[in-house]
Amino acid sequence: MTAVSVAGRRPGPALWLLSWRFLAEYARRPLNLALLALVPLVFVTLSAGAIADFATALGGITELGTVEAATAGWAASLLAGVAGFFHITGSHEVDRRLAAAGAGPLRVVTARLVSAMALAGIAATGALLALGLRTDVAGSPRVIGATVLMALIYLGIGTVVGASVRSEVNGSLLLVFIWLFDVFLGPAFGGGGALLRTFPLHFPTLVVTDVASGHGGPVGDLGLTAAWATGALAIGTIALVRMTRPSRAKATPRHGWWRRTAVGLRYGLRDYRRNLVLWVLLIGLPIAFISVSIAVTPTTPTPVELIEDGQRGLQLLSMRRLHGAIMVPITVGFLAGLAGLFVALGAAEGDRRLVLAGYRPLEILAARLGVITIATAITTAMSLAVTSMSFAPASWPLFIGATILVALTYAMIGVLLGPRFGLLGALYLMLGLPFIDIGIAQNAMFDAAPPSWATFMPAHGSVRVMLDGAFTTQFDETGALLVAIAWLVGLTAVAVVQFHRLAAPST
Repeated sequence: MTAVSVAGRRPGPALWLLSWRFLAEYARRPLNLALLALVPLVFVTLSAGAIADFATALGGITELGTVEAATAGWAASLLAGVAGFFHITGSHEVDRRLAAAGAGPLRVVTARLVSAMALAGIAATGALLALGLRTDVAGSPRVIGATVLMALIYLGIGTVVGASVRSEVNGSLLLVFIWLFDVFLGPAFGGGGALLRTFPLHFPTLVVTDVASGHGGPVGDLGLTAAWATGALAIGTIALVRMTRPSRAKATPRHGWWRRTAVGLRYGLRDYRRNLVLWVLLIGLPIAFISVSIAVTPTTPTPVELIEDGQRGLQLLSMRRLHGAIMVPITVGFLAGLAGLFVALGAAEGDRRLVLAGYRPLEILAARLGVITIATAITTAMSLAVTSMSFAPASWPLFIGATILVALTYAMIGVLLGPRFGLLGALYLMLGLPFIDIGIAQNAMFDAAPPSWATFMPAHGSVRVMLDGAFTTQFDETGALLVAIAWLVGLTAVAVVQFHRLAAPST
């Protein structure tokens, strides 16, 4: 008897082999797996102290050890969600064909889930190892269990988004911003309203920090955390099953020339519609993120190092005003970097075809930079408009100019990272670099003066100019301005060289 089924098809591969092949496909870029382990190390070891200070300022959890434990779970959840999303989003047609070829939907879905859970396990392990370098709390069963559950919750969310959203740009942005609001409006930062209790990481954060919510009901905080993980994975499984079912072929109707022309026009405009979520978030995120951050920040005075009339010294500033100023470069740097990343990657193959069709590389590059500049301008304008409702800098021209420098600098970084590291690797880097650079190193809310290593970061000069324009009446940061311009010119020059190489027709 042969190994051919009654229907004439060979049986599909074994479950373990299929899972291994899915992992090998994900690991085709070794950087993807490396970042799963390295990002938690950087996030937990570098940011735990700063996040603890931030939480204290906002009236949240004040003990460093408990906040450190939470950072491990947050890092694991983000990385597991992003890994799960990219593990699923590009496999729609492949999984359908595998299922139709004999593997069956159940086996394909199970293999996807097993391999995705392995990625979540790597993320959780990396986060716990990083936490272990700072504190002994990493060995606590409560911390280990809560961290793993947080990773599984966002693995389920990432799976649902990956099975539902076809565009990698839209899906990854949607997932990242869900996580951002989930973490920074959570109980660790003082968020505890009835609506905020419905966020996925609300109860897991309380469990990992060993803070009783008092509203967990009969099952308690741990039970609700486990329910979130189970529910997220169950919904993700359902979404995967729906995605993997073989689709029925439909006959293609014939239409007249006018109909074919309309279809061609529709596909020509698809590139603009495809990034709808990106454009919505470029406008919506500054409104929500900056306004909420300013609203929850107390007016407590904090010392900031500034130069006034050529003299360097400390000034006491309201923490709310300082936060209103610093949230602008954090937001625009992150969003402009993502815009540069996605524009550079999304147009790579089309740019080569345009070169073959007779376009000059500089003409194409100018067009791409135009798109990035428009996205940067929209984000910058929205961020400044929201900030202006509660904060007025001493010099608007300096403040606006410095913000534009931050945005364009990180847009060029996004252009450079995308082709070098691929979408997933570059996205991981763009999540971490603005946070470490602007959110921690240059953030005067944590230190009156930036640490020595912060002077080597891309946004150092721009942020110093921004703070000077925000809180002093005379411009004294000429050196910082020159540094900021040098960063932008240098990154742009490297981007031009890289574009020429990538746009050259392959031989």
